[in-house]
Amino acid sequence: MYFESIADLTQDSIENLKLSNNYVLVFMAEKTAHEANQLIALLNDNNLKFFGGIYPTLIHNTENYYEGFVLISIPNVEQVVKFSMKDDSSFRRIENLEGIKTAILLMDAMVAETDLLLKKVYGLLNSKINLVGGGAGFMSFEQKPCIFTNEGMFDDGALLILLSSNSKIGVKHGWEVFAGPFIATSTEKNIIKELNWRPAFEVYKEVIESNSNNKFSESQFIDIAKIFPFGIYKEGAEFVVRDPIAINENNEIICISEVPENSTLQILTGDPEKLIDAASEVANQTFQDEGSAACLMVFDCITRVMYLEDQFTEELKAMKDVYSDKLCKIRGVSTLGEIASSGTGFVDFYNKTIVASSIYK
Repeated sequence: MYFESIADLTQDSIENLKLSNNYVLVFMAEKTAHEANQLIALLNDNNLKFFGGIYPTLIHNTENYYEGFVLISIPNVEQVVKFSMKDDSSFRRIENLEGIKTAILLMDAMVAETDLLLKKVYGLLNSKINLVGGGAGFMSFEQKPCIFTNEGMFDDGALLILLSSNSKIGVKHGWEVFAGPFIATSTEKNIIKELNWRPAFEVYKEVIESNSNNKFSESQFIDIAKIFPFGIYKEGAEFVVRDPIAINENNEIICISEVPENSTLQILTGDPEKLIDAASEVANQTFQDEGSAACLMVFDCITRVMYLEDQFTEELKAMKDVYSDKLCKIRGVSTLGEIASSGTGFVDFYNKTIVASSIYK
C-alpha cells in the first residue's frame, strides 16, 4: 500500500495489516523522512511488528514516487537481526538458520566500510540463502539515521530479515564498455586516487572529453559522471559498477562504494534501450513457472533514475510485463547501492544495477 503522507494512512489500512499478523516492511522516501518518527510511534501504538528504511524514491508497480511511504506485509519472517558498526558484538552467531531460504538486507549506505559490513553479515549465513537488499540513505550523502525497527531509527549499521519463503534472484545493469582497461593503482576505500599511475580525474577527464562531446568545464561533475560509471572486472559475469559522485580537493574521484586497489576498471556508458532491456532480463531471471510469486521486490539504483529520467517508468513497465498474467506486486526502492547473493558465492555490492527477488508463498 502506498501513502503520500501519514495523514492518508487510515485506521482501516492499519487493521488490515494487523489481521495478517505478518511483519510490515516500511519503505519511506527521503522527502517524507520528517514523518518517520511519527509513523514509528503510530505503528507501535497499534502493536504492529515492522522494519524499514529511508530511500531516495519508492517503487510501486510501474510508478516511481519521490514522497510518501509504502507498507508491505511480509509473511514468513523468522528473525530480524540488527547490526551496528559501532558494536562488534552485534555480529554474533545467528542461532537456528534451519529452514531459512531468503534474506533481505537493509543497510546504511554511508557506513565507512561497506565491504567489511557485508563480509561480516554474509559470514553469519550459510551459502544456500538467497540475499538481496539495498543501501538506504539520502541524496546529500550525509550520514543520518535511515533504518528503523520498533525500537526506533539508527545509522551506521544494517538490518537482516530472515524468511522461510522461497525466492529467485535477478541481477543485471546493461552498461557497456566505453574505454579501458585501466588499473586502479591507488585507492582508499571509495576514493580512486590514481588510474594507471596518474591522477585519477586527469585520466577520467581526458578519456571522456577526447571521445565524447562532454566537457567538465561546462557541466557539473555528476551530470557527466552519471553517464560514465566505472566497471570492475568480474570473471564470468557483468562488470560490478561503481558510481563516481564527486571530485575532492586533491582531484581524486569519490565513488559511492569501495574500489579495491589494483583492480581492473573500465569506463562504462549506457544506452537507455539496453538499460530497459536489462530490467526485463532481471524480471525473467526471477520468474518461476511452477510457483506464484506474491511480490517482486526491486532495489534499483537512484543513478539509473537520474540517467533515464522520464524513461525510468519504462524500466519498471519492462519488469511488470514479465509478470503481466500473474497476481504479483512490484514493490521496491531506488537505492544508494544494491546487494545480492544467490547462494553460490560471496555477496556483492553494486551500483547502477537492478537487483530483484521474487518472493514465493
